[in-house]
Amino acid sequence: MRQFAVFFLGIALCSSTAVSSEPVALRVESLMVPPSTQPIFFVQVKNLRAEPYQGTLSVRVPTKWRVAPSERKISLKAGELQRVPFTIEWGVNTKENSYPIEVIARGTGQEVVRRQNIVAASAPYFKPTIDGVIEEWDDSLPVAFTTGGKRSVLRTYWNRRSFSILIAVEEDALIPYQESGRFDAVQFAISPQGTATGTTVAAEASRFEFLLVAGGNDSQARCFRLASPGMKLSEAARCRSLPTLAYDDAKVAVTRDGNTTYYECSLPFAPMRDAIRPSEGRELFLSVLIHDPDGTGIRDWGQAAGLWPSERNRLAWSRFNDTQWGDTPPFDNKLHWGLCTSKY
Repeated sequence: MRQFAVFFLGIALCSSTAVSSEPVALRVESLMVPPSTQPIFFVQVKNLRAEPYQGTLSVRVPTKWRVAPSERKISLKAGELQRVPFTIEWGVNTKENSYPIEVIARGTGQEVVRRQNIVAASAPYFKPTIDGVIEEWDDSLPVAFTTGGKRSVLRTYWNRRSFSILIAVEEDALIPYQESGRFDAVQFAISPQGTATGTTVAAEASRFEFLLVAGGNDSQARCFRLASPGMKLSEAARCRSLPTLAYDDAKVAVTRDGNTTYYECSLPFAPMRDAIRPSEGRELFLSVLIHDPDGTGIRDWGQAAGLWPSERNRLAWSRFNDTQWGDTPPFDNKLHWGLCTSKY
């Protein structure tokens, strides 16, 4: 029996993300490298008031960690969003890659507290073989979360020629791809750092977006390319025929072991190189939607990573077949991710 460690990523959301009477909203971004490498991490602070906000921002970190400074003064204009940096002067890696952080904003006579378990969201340098054998992913960093009692874990690698991703999905059954009706799938988007998703269908996409599915009737797993930078968001929002979007340059394998499905994919960097140059320390955006129509429905890494309700965006993801977002669209796909040398 193959073994694949899947860990729970618990994120406790305080009322700052849901109650508009709070003066600010807080969120801690993922680390770009493991904490033992002494990285800088960022806390997003957004002024929710129609007037300036002044106060202090402090963080509490795991035992034995040391962060500088211990506190920062913040000053925000009405509605302004800032990324406030803190340096991990001493940190300790964990096998599960999950680190509890508490952020406290004090100002206007109020205290806002946000608690998160953050991760090192980064791809170590390695070239895996896309063959359904997953043990060689052990030196990657697990990014795990739970939705509806089912666990999902993301792992990534990179090298000069390709970007590789493995998504493990705990689910009761696997529905293979079919040209009509619903099926299990993994949808993911990669974007250059600093880009933003448009808010109207007239805007252009800034993402490379893909869909991975299991084959039916003994056919092979498949990858479809749903979007590329420059494409009109109106086109991405249209339900298109997937066979016309087949992306044969991707290497894909989908296997199942027990109650877990493993989606493994390697994408060539060549078509993305003008927008994302692969190199150590490179930062980009990456997010994932997992489609489990007969179980949990849509699992959204953006939600697990703590994006605010205001960051939901129906135009951030392409439609296909009978996929239905319902009344609540998924979160935006612009989640920080990094390329590193190793997980150590």
